[in-house]
Amino acid sequence: MLFAGVSRLEQDRLVLAFTQRAHVREFALREGINNAIDGLRAVNQLFVSQPAVSREEFRRFTRPLLERYPYVMAYDYKHFITADQRAATEASLRLHAPGARVTEFREGKVVPAGARPRYRVIEFIEPYRGNEAAFGLDSLYSSADETARQRAYDTGLPMASPLVKLAQTDSKMGMLIAMPVYRFDASLPDVPARRAALVGETGVTLLPAEMVSMILMVSGLHQVHQQALRIQGVGLHVYAGSQPSAETLVYYAPPPARRLAALAPPLSWLYRRPPAPLDVPLEVAGRTWHVVASMSEDILVADHLASLSTLVLGILTTLLGTAYVHSIATRHRAIARRVEERTAQLNEANRTLLLRERAIESSRNAILIVAAADDYPIVYVNPAFERSTGFKAAEVMGRNPRLLYRDDVDQPDSELIRSALREQRDGHATLRYYRKDGTLFWSETYVSPVRDENGIVTHFVSIQHDITAMKAYETELHHQATHDALTGLANRVLLHDRLQQNIAQAAVRGHSLWVVSIDLDRFKFTNSRVGHKAGDRLLQGIAERLQAAVRPIDTLARLGGDEFALMLLPEEGARKPSLEQLQRVLTSLNQPVVLDGKAQFIAGSAGVAIYPDHGADPTTLLERADIAMFRAKELGGDNYKFYTHAMREQLGERVQMENALRQALERREFVLYYQPQVDIGSGRIVGMEALIRWQHPEMGMVAPGRFIPLAEETGMILPMGAWVLRSACQQLRTWQSEGHRNLRVAVNVSARQMAEQGFVGSVADVLVEAGLDPTCLELELTESLVMNDVEHAIVVMRQLKKLGVKLAIDDFGTGYSSLAHLKRFTVDVLKIDQAFVRDLTVDPDDAAIVTTIIALAANLNLQVISEGVETLEQLSFLRAHGCSQMQGYYFSRPVPASAFGAVLDENDARLAAGSAAPLGVALHS
Repeated sequence: MLFAGVSRLEQDRLVLAFTQRAHVREFALREGINNAIDGLRAVNQLFVSQPAVSREEFRRFTRPLLERYPYVMAYDYKHFITADQRAATEASLRLHAPGARVTEFREGKVVPAGARPRYRVIEFIEPYRGNEAAFGLDSLYSSADETARQRAYDTGLPMASPLVKLAQTDSKMGMLIAMPVYRFDASLPDVPARRAALVGETGVTLLPAEMVSMILMVSGLHQVHQQALRIQGVGLHVYAGSQPSAETLVYYAPPPARRLAALAPPLSWLYRRPPAPLDVPLEVAGRTWHVVASMSEDILVADHLASLSTLVLGILTTLLGTAYVHSIATRHRAIARRVEERTAQLNEANRTLLLRERAIESSRNAILIVAAADDYPIVYVNPAFERSTGFKAAEVMGRNPRLLYRDDVDQPDSELIRSALREQRDGHATLRYYRKDGTLFWSETYVSPVRDENGIVTHFVSIQHDITAMKAYETELHHQATHDALTGLANRVLLHDRLQQNIAQAAVRGHSLWVVSIDLDRFKFTNSRVGHKAGDRLLQGIAERLQAAVRPIDTLARLGGDEFALMLLPEEGARKPSLEQLQRVLTSLNQPVVLDGKAQFIAGSAGVAIYPDHGADPTTLLERADIAMFRAKELGGDNYKFYTHAMREQLGERVQMENALRQALERREFVLYYQPQVDIGSGRIVGMEALIRWQHPEMGMVAPGRFIPLAEETGMILPMGAWVLRSACQQLRTWQSEGHRNLRVAVNVSARQMAEQGFVGSVADVLVEAGLDPTCLELELTESLVMNDVEHAIVVMRQLKKLGVKLAIDDFGTGYSSLAHLKRFTVDVLKIDQAFVRDLTVDPDDAAIVTTIIALAANLNLQVISEGVETLEQLSFLRAHGCSQMQGYYFSRPVPASAFGAVLDENDARLAAGSAAPLGVALHS
């Protein structure tokens, strides 16, 4: 009976330990998955907290989440669009990844999406590397998890999909968790309101098998723990579905092999078999998983020492008792009682000592015990102490624990431990310790006194928890929070803090300081041309130059993109900074930066705000320095300006213009005007130049000179240029179908368009879409554009010529072309700038330039077109010197498409009547 009772207790202990370990694993999985879902909630809050989120903001926000949760495959943002919005969305996608388009996952392959009235497109995804196939994917197509998504849309909560095949993997099954994004500031009182306000969703993509393995590994549960050599091991099945099955099994780890002795028959028959597998349900974003834990079938001697000892002792006691019965019956009863009592006490003592020994030996924290005597000698250390410090137990026995301090004995918190020892009380401190090899580690140290039965302190037990990783993480977080990740310079937070401190000092000492806002001129164009990776290296080189040009007491910061800020303090003995200090910084940008063997010329514009003249707080000073910098850019760049109050009003108008420009394309406020190009010999209109105009509902017709430079600076020129090219080609195809077949259309191309890697492909797509013969399209490239990067321009022009389109050099003679370069350009047309035509009849120099250009074009077998012809005298001069095609107000002002159709009809009518257009009479006034 004693054996049976002890055996039952042992079995209960095994079941309890098994249940606890199973729940520990379930808890670790729950925490890991909830962390990933919390990351999704954080990403979702990014879209809730502001009306618009840029791709760069999304990338910066998700980077620390991906580092913190390495088992997350991707965070993404999906946006609902209609078929009408697909072209604009694809243009936006190609800004990030050339050639990108809206796709769908069909029959295990990513293919272009078919025509549908509605799409849910992945616009942002991080990390991009490894998830390229999902970028631009329409997740509405053949989605297996729309029911879960609909619950998420109606409740606003994250919902998980079943196991699905992912576009970015070949064979692995994944799981998607989605959370809706509603229109900014929308009221969401009920389900209809949520459905009406739905604009997209944020999502997290997980690979369940890798995720479970990594969570268990981080928790120390993936492999057999050292203490599993002394206790029963646990096997684990994880099913990602409501019913355990082979299809939903995502993780399996069998019970670990044991290296301890097992009971063999007949002793093993005395014990119950291990408990049945334990199925623990796990809720994952609205779906139920199952975590099934199992135990090894082996029955180990180490788990049943107490009952076996009881059995052996019982047998021996019975034999002795039988012998004593035959000799002295009365003594037998007394001895039997004494043996039973001692046996019970021994068993209890053994169990207690064994439990304490196992707990201390199995602890992951270092534990040491010191005697409460002079110098507090060490009398015990556990295996975790040996692992964490590198010292063997024999090396530290009898020594004071301060050997872990080495020479670092003046730590403030060390006095807390010494006071606790003197006062014989509990103590706690965070200390720096050093391992045997001299490496530093941080430890949370707890000290407690151990008292005997009389209450006298005989020993102290110390528990040391290694927090080195946490300290390193805190340091890294602090550095990331105050420094720019690309250049290592201070960021806006650190700059603001240092400005606050130095403003306070300047107020006390009575001196001033300067806040300088620096923005690189035309960097967006350079970045588009060389690529973002090379652009990052270029920024790093520029940051090094700027840093070398300032003193250590000044602060240089990168605020983002190509924006830098500088705090300048007065030189020693001065009351204010000097212009020489500022000029030294700007001069450091003058030398070219060699990037991949090519020299890149970078200039900067700077704006200066002065404390206390222009503001008394960092925010105001930075804002006004930016205003001055924008003014310097408007004046041509490569200079600096000090802030004035008049600049604020000018900036307000510019900001208003920029905001309106960003919405103009979506609101269809742009229109195309066309100016005819006339063949003088026949009087026939042979082509037209497409010119963009902006019809703003409040500002009226905005001149191109006001918004084109702003579009270049902000990057809006890319979607604007793509719209002009597509609209002009479609309009020309319409006129050709109406009978005006021998026409060509000239479209201006910006430097930003030429720098885009997919530009030639986009031209080819437009020609195919419009059904237009490539020879009917003439692309006008400005002279300064092609000379900015000659080699790149030559490559692009050759690719365009392979398509069959015509190329023209616009504003010829106003740049700095050389004949050596001109003969390498595969162009068809030279356009004489109207600046030379305007005064050619009265200015001999202009006349000489025009006749030279005409002769040059004739010698190179190029066609020449003269712009800006306004008078009969100009026309006669140009015709007399061999210019056969012209355009200008003499023939017609630029007119909208509807009016230009009338111009074409009138020209055809005059030609049919047998006469060319009368000289001196405009075709359309």
